[in-house]
Amino acid sequence: MTNDLTQRAIKLHTGRVPGAQQPAADLSGPATAGGLDYIVLRNIGGVLAVYRVLPISRTLKRLKRWPKEVA
Repeated sequence: MTNDLTQRAIKLHTGRVPGAQQPAADLSGPATAGGLDYIVLRNIGGVLAVYRVLPISRTLKRLKRWPKEVA
């Protein structure tokens, strides 16, 4: 299930901005901080985007700022 969420986050990220940096699937994945679930997209340059996983609907919400623990 987390792999599905990671793939959804990658599609959201790459579809949002043409020419956006590509996240590496093997470096990206789930994280938890403060009891909340996140999907962190990374490549060799670092963190590209963080999405919060909303608990009931399992939808992804892109964050402008995220907790230090997930980076």
